[in-house]
Amino acid sequence: MGAYQVIDIDGHVFEQEEMWKDYLESAYQDRRPRIVPDSRGTERYLIEGKLWPTPEGRGAWNPEGIVRAACRREGGYDPHARLRDMDTDGIDIAVLYGTTALGLCWLEDRDYGVALCRAYNNWLSDYCKADPKRLKGVVSLPLQDMTAALKEAERAVKELGMVTLQIQTNAVGKNPDHPSYYPLYELAQDLNVSVGFHFGGGGAGVDRFVNNYVLAHACGFAFDTMLAMSTVLCGGILEKFPKLRVAFLEAACGWAPYWLARLDEHYEKRTDEMPHITKKPSEYLADGNCFISCDPDEEEIAHVVEVLGDDKIVFASDYPHWDAMFPGAVAAISERDDMPDQAKRRVLGENALRYLGH
Repeated sequence: MGAYQVIDIDGHVFEQEEMWKDYLESAYQDRRPRIVPDSRGTERYLIEGKLWPTPEGRGAWNPEGIVRAACRREGGYDPHARLRDMDTDGIDIAVLYGTTALGLCWLEDRDYGVALCRAYNNWLSDYCKADPKRLKGVVSLPLQDMTAALKEAERAVKELGMVTLQIQTNAVGKNPDHPSYYPLYELAQDLNVSVGFHFGGGGAGVDRFVNNYVLAHACGFAFDTMLAMSTVLCGGILEKFPKLRVAFLEAACGWAPYWLARLDEHYEKRTDEMPHITKKPSEYLADGNCFISCDPDEEEIAHVVEVLGDDKIVFASDYPHWDAMFPGAVAAISERDDMPDQAKRRVLGENALRYLGH
């Protein structure tokens, strides 16, 4: 499309209320998610008798409501509008995560969670049919039931053509190196699809704040993603599953050099206490199957590329959420004067191709 092939490795869709009515199986229609006003009149989803996101108290989220925060552009639910916006910004391919779907793994009713994931994945598949070469779906998994998650992952990849499996950074209270995830990593290898670790609520840096969305958001995405990467690298996941391709998303990338150096230092000084790995954590990143997304307007990108290399950072827009940069996300990187052309080309698209297995 432009001077660079651009792959947005972390775009989002928004689940409209009508979607659940159209796609959720009949047995659960009387319990389908509904958008309702909270005590302040802002719109939130009502799921299992609870407001999503939490409107007030500890871990309060999105004070302006789910619709205004999550869907600033029609492209969040209309694929044709999205394609027009992709053309405007110079994006060739978008890899699509949900919004509410990011947290479905937290539902206590396992069967209900499985049904919601199936409905969402079916809808997302239809959304991507507007242009399957440019719109790529990410599987929402009912991780509260691993047997069902494995079944849904295989169905969504083989039947719906999805390209990535989404794992919440602290899904159901388990770190990503928990043995219960091993079958999922093995399946991802067998299916030749990537895994994206994406924050989806709760976890480090969220529950410590009362009615402070700014700090909950700033800390939650960053801290929980840092912890997820720590457990993957130090917990031996890439040692045990050497063909697994993973990415850590929507936490920017400026923290990565510092955090990897800190993990390496602990490995060097307390090697015996990290029995699941055979080399420094940063060396698993260097092997080429581990990626970190950047924010388009992040000042630290050039520094991270200089320290870690230009083959580990991938472009992510976060469109159409409130903190996304539109228009101008691609230009924010392509027009930088502190990165060589090769680095821009790799960050904007070539690294994502490797992550997706091409």
